[in-house]
Amino acid sequence: MRKQMTRQQDLFEEVVRGTLVSEEMQPELVTRLALLMFALIDAIETEVHDEQDRH
Repeated sequence: MRKQMTRQQDLFEEVVRGTLVSEEMQPELVTRLALLMFALIDAIETEVHDEQDRH
């Protein structure tokens, strides 16, 4: 059982290494993520405001 757990960990580490983002792309992705978060916050606030107006 110990060997199976080790192999699963190795597999996970290989998958993670293959999905890392290059340093050149990181600033762009951080910017897009921040914009997405601001848009989501605005949408949630609008929904809360609309829900409060109905009552």
